[in-house]
Amino acid sequence: MKRSALDGTQQTNFIYLLPGLLLYAAFVFGPIVAALGLSLTSWDGLSVPKWVGLGNYADLFSDSRFYIALRNNAELMIFYCVLPLVLGITLAACVWNLKQREQLALRTFLFLPYIMPTAVLGIIWAWLYNPAFGPFNQFLRAVGLGRFALPWLGDFNFVLPAVGIVATWYFFGFCMVIFLTGIQRIDPSLFDAAKVDGASARKTFFWITLPLLMPEIRVVLLLTVIASIKSFDLIFTMTRGGPANATLVPNIYMYQLGFELNRFGAAAAIAIVGALLTFAINYAIHRLVGSRSKGVA
Repeated sequence: MKRSALDGTQQTNFIYLLPGLLLYAAFVFGPIVAALGLSLTSWDGLSVPKWVGLGNYADLFSDSRFYIALRNNAELMIFYCVLPLVLGITLAACVWNLKQREQLALRTFLFLPYIMPTAVLGIIWAWLYNPAFGPFNQFLRAVGLGRFALPWLGDFNFVLPAVGIVATWYFFGFCMVIFLTGIQRIDPSLFDAAKVDGASARKTFFWITLPLLMPEIRVVLLLTVIASIKSFDLIFTMTRGGPANATLVPNIYMYQLGFELNRFGAAAAIAIVGALLTFAINYAIHRLVGSRSKGVA
């Protein structure tokens, strides 16, 4: 029988894995270790780094702007995670009953925003929100609702939802496609049995579709939570964290500290805290939603 190239000794197999391991170490572990080391120093990018231990972390957790950034990030999770999930799963349940051609057309149309760079979307939506010539305000004035025309990206109360709506629009089509794939995985006989028993569409959704979509819900939550924590380009191109820190998030603050104030040690500390936050939230999602997924599997 012909032997596979991987049916060798452990030493031989390790040689095959070595190039991949070296690349992974160089481009993943290396930057993580470098950021961790940099976060323990005070460095302006030119002079020799000065060891400060946990000083950057102590400064960070006594910095009110950092807490504002965390609070904004938490509020944006509603737009990055909750609304796309609810809209996606609702649309998937509706679209699933359409004919294949209509379903394909609608799925493609709603998924289109997800294939575009978020930086480009930020520039386009900033133009749409423009208070002078933006289409939104122009439409409101045209239909006699000019009093509702606002400087959307300059208003302290509306700027965060205005940016968040763009994130919701970007993600809900992606979530819908994931949930449609999940519904196709469910045994059709369950839906047939519910129909024979006279179950309404609402009861079928809440008692069959939703519980059996827990694995997909977990995936969507993981991806959107990670996207919300590392959000940068969309907010940077629309508001740069303004006005008056109303849309400041940790990654924007990290950029300001590192590339505008040359405080690279403090910026690296924000990166490390953001990474730990991502791991903690993802672990919580695995524990909460993952156990339910196993329960319905």
